[in-house]
Amino acid sequence: MEAGCDGGLCLSQKLSQVSLRSRPHLDQILCSFAEDDLDEICSQDFFCTPDFLTPVERQFSLDLEGNKENVSSIPPPIQCSPVRSKRPRPDSAMPPQPQIMLIKDNPLEDSQDIASSESEPQSKTQPLAEHLPPNSRARIASMRRRVLSPPCVKNPFKRENYEHCHTEGKLPPKQAQFLPALGANCESRYREEFHEIEEIGRGNFSSVFKVLKRIDGCLYAVKRSHRQLRQDSERRQALTEVQALAALGLHEHVVRYHTAWFENDQLYIQMELCEGILSNKKPASMGTQEKFLLEALRQVVEALAFIHSRGLAHLDVKPANIYFSGSKLKLGDFGRATRLDGSISVEEGDARYMPLELINDDYRHLPKADVFALGATIFELARDLPLPSSGSQFQAIRQGRLPLLPGFSLPFQNLLKALMHPNPEARPSPQDLLKCALLRNLGNVVASK
Repeated sequence: MEAGCDGGLCLSQKLSQVSLRSRPHLDQILCSFAEDDLDEICSQDFFCTPDFLTPVERQFSLDLEGNKENVSSIPPPIQCSPVRSKRPRPDSAMPPQPQIMLIKDNPLEDSQDIASSESEPQSKTQPLAEHLPPNSRARIASMRRRVLSPPCVKNPFKRENYEHCHTEGKLPPKQAQFLPALGANCESRYREEFHEIEEIGRGNFSSVFKVLKRIDGCLYAVKRSHRQLRQDSERRQALTEVQALAALGLHEHVVRYHTAWFENDQLYIQMELCEGILSNKKPASMGTQEKFLLEALRQVVEALAFIHSRGLAHLDVKPANIYFSGSKLKLGDFGRATRLDGSISVEEGDARYMPLELINDDYRHLPKADVFALGATIFELARDLPLPSSGSQFQAIRQGRLPLLPGFSLPFQNLLKALMHPNPEARPSPQDLLKCALLRNLGNVVASK
């Protein structure tokens, strides 16, 4: 008898007898066996439950009719290795690196970057990752890093650029949240790049400083806002001058713009350094006063003609915003600039130089409003008295009743009356003024004492 048999029948024979007969109730089957065989009967195969732990391969053969001598030796059971993700060895190939998304500051360069990347072989890896040791933290971090640039700020004065991006299948830049710009080691960019020499101007909203740039040794003017601009709406309003100057481009009679940034919630604008404002400019002699003002009028008219041709209006022409550099006059301070098509809300400037239609919220003739402000500027310089901001004289000037100017010719005074005509349609355009006989063939008489 083999081991494990009880009463002449072994366990295997009992199970074979049970399978031949119809299966009775479970309680009757369990009672027919001895108590010591109960644990061996209660298996997963007996209850028709699949066994996922026992290996499929046969580990030993069972010969019920053979002798003990014919029973082969039982080999050791097959060990099941658990399924888990193993860390790759250093000499094994690394998994494919994820693509790094680059958001360019200039959305127009995306097509060039995509074309250049497609022309390169696919096997080329990134220079930074290939020089790092395998399985190092730096290499893994470089694989997971997403290089993201700050979003572009939409310039409302350069709409054609975003229309071009849209036609090419690209989305225009989103409205950006303005981030502070600091220099190396979180230091002030203004203090790091510039040496402040003196304050050369102060207004209601900002101050202008004469600075020396450390890296190139040149002098510039940096305008800094007085108050801290913590809200995005305030910063977008302050960026009007920056965006207008950047959209205009270069012109000999417009103050040149270099760059701008936010620091400590204040706006910094780096611009061309001028010598002073037109109010402080005096002719060489009193006999050349009229020629001096006519030459100043001609140069500012050229600036207005250029600005209007670019689809913009200045809306804040006055002596304090006209600068001189040598013999050239330059129009600056574009904080009230707007578009001629009315797509940007109008911010009114100084009321002393504002025409009647702007006071009455009539914005249909914005270029002629700049012409009126220029005429009021020349009229103030000719009188050598500040213009009134209210009262009867304020109303008389806007009705076309200008006081006489002793020492000036009648054609000169009639020209000023035409510039300040109450009807905006009756005022000459900058192109018409450049053809005026008084402004043609003028010598360069803008010279200081």
